[in-house]
Amino acid sequence: MLRFTLIGSALIIGAAATCGFSPTPGNGGIALPDGFQAQVVADNLGQARQIALRENGDMYVSLMQPKGMDYLVALRDEDGDGVMDRTEYFGEMADRTKGLRLRGDWLYASDSKKVVRFPMDADKLLPTGPFEVVVSGFPDQRSHRDKLFTWDNEGNLYVDVGAPSNACQEQARTKGSMGLDPCPQLIRAAGVWKFPADQIGMTQMEHGDHFATGIRNAIAIYFDSKKEELYIVQHGRDQLHQLWGYTAERGAELPAEEFQLVREGSDFGWPYTYWDHFENKRMLAPEYGGDGMTPVEDGRFDDPIYSFPGHWAPNDLLFYYGDLFPERYRGGAFVAFHGSWNRAPLPQQGYNVVFLPFEGKYPSGEYEVFADGFKGSEVLNRPNDAVYRPTGLAVGPDGSLYISDSRKGRIWRVMYTGEGAGVAGKEAESVEEAIVAAPPVSLASLDPKYERLYTALCLACHQSDGSGVPGLQPPLLGSEALAADSPEHIITLMLKGSAWIEGSPWDNAMTGFFYLADEDIAGLLNYSKIKFAQQAGNITAADVAAMRKSIGL
Repeated sequence: MLRFTLIGSALIIGAAATCGFSPTPGNGGIALPDGFQAQVVADNLGQARQIALRENGDMYVSLMQPKGMDYLVALRDEDGDGVMDRTEYFGEMADRTKGLRLRGDWLYASDSKKVVRFPMDADKLLPTGPFEVVVSGFPDQRSHRDKLFTWDNEGNLYVDVGAPSNACQEQARTKGSMGLDPCPQLIRAAGVWKFPADQIGMTQMEHGDHFATGIRNAIAIYFDSKKEELYIVQHGRDQLHQLWGYTAERGAELPAEEFQLVREGSDFGWPYTYWDHFENKRMLAPEYGGDGMTPVEDGRFDDPIYSFPGHWAPNDLLFYYGDLFPERYRGGAFVAFHGSWNRAPLPQQGYNVVFLPFEGKYPSGEYEVFADGFKGSEVLNRPNDAVYRPTGLAVGPDGSLYISDSRKGRIWRVMYTGEGAGVAGKEAESVEEAIVAAPPVSLASLDPKYERLYTALCLACHQSDGSGVPGLQPPLLGSEALAADSPEHIITLMLKGSAWIEGSPWDNAMTGFFYLADEDIAGLLNYSKIKFAQQAGNITAADVAAMRKSIGL
């Protein structure tokens, strides 16, 4: 088994060129338009992210978490039936990877601080040597740290550097905390950086050009070589409802996920603004004096060319120029939406792949859902209950569309055959439970007041059942901190919140609730201990007051 030392987490899948296609019953659990069918070509790979494909059919997909010590796996279809049947795991990597692309004789990958490249041989499935560092020196951050990238027709490299916060507040994700003005995070983050073609050993500040700014986080980034334009679909900001008193409905729907045409000098207004797709206007963010009804003066910032519903989480983008799909798809955009976590208490949305038609450089109509059914149920209240979460896209040499999933590591190959129903069949599997619930106990002692407070302040991050959000917020179910006899730690956490701690698997910092009354903090903690940790709610307001004094709040 071949091993290399790598930066980032990447899963590599190789597939020999093949014309074999046998649709999986029920399209492997997803719904497609009439005339399209899907084949599951790989499964159970881990947390798969982006996909890249060679002309010979070899396929490469990034992986966020390793299997054992190996962060890379190579697969190949050796018998021509379309299903990967050769598997090679290799590579020990230091950090998760989302970015993965092929260019020339190199496989490029990125982690949170670097873009690297591996030498490839046309006849070999695996890289022929260790990586070279293409560009490094990006800021050390936790939130939105993944460095996605693309190239223009001259080979210039574009890297998205996500914002290290939700909205550049003085105190991150804290109710009522105002925004820093000017926002210092815009100096090195929240934008796209451009680097010279075909160079290695570069650093952000020495070699990079700050190409565009005001972009919160653009995991979906793509340079269309035919349109000769750079496009992104950004993740919009969170928690307008929880932090600023917007209604639950408006907080769930706003802000829009912006489809942006990015040119040198573009400024899309983060953190000072957000896009309201109902009003079709750029609004002043509440951290900077906005009230949900105040638009920004025209011309101050760039507008998106299209907008999608809020919190759908666009994770990949491509423009289709294959010959396999009907003509109406040529030149249009496919977007993979990973799905929301912060629409609670409303049902979660997204979890699909959409198609947006284009004429020239701009959209020519409304989006339509192309692939659906990933979440496994009509109504989804918790992200952990989704069966699949689409996250990566690629077009095969024959024009088929590949879709990756981050829950189980399933890869679908979508073909246009002119046959097949436009609905998914049922698979012989049920929705996985992400967390084993604690044994049932009587919840009669729960105070309805604190159930309402939990819903208002905590539910969006920790979910109604305490299951949390994978990679973002920890579960309360099974929490050792909640179950502990001594309450000092959880009281301090409620009062101060927490920045990200090195080695933590959770990306988002916790809001501090120091502004709540001691009685309400005690009540919230007791509610959580009873419901999620099966422990007695014995924390008092006096306990909170003593800890508040001890830590100087």
